[in-house]
Amino acid sequence: MIETKLHTELVSLLETRIGEVILALKRGEEVKQLLIGETGLAGVVYESSYDYYIFDKKWTEEQFDDYWENGGEEKEIDNYIDGVVDNYDDDSTWEELNW
Repeated sequence: MIETKLHTELVSLLETRIGEVILALKRGEEVKQLLIGETGLAGVVYESSYDYYIFDKKWTEEQFDDYWENGGEEKEIDNYIDGVVDNYDDDSTWEELNW
């Protein structure tokens, strides 16, 4: 019997008026939801990106602000979502998604 490897994909992303970010992920025929944060997606990503570029890459705040305002925000949000989907593209981590 040939076994097909399942892959996780993003079905939808919802950001509520109160700042909750809910991702709907699908693996096979099963769909699960993941609550990412309550500060809005840009807020969650901004904090981690800021720490990475300022502390790890040793950028100045001016360099970071310029990057963020000129396409960096969208790039970092896309990378963040891709990372979340990749994280749950595994049987064991997929099973952790239950709410």
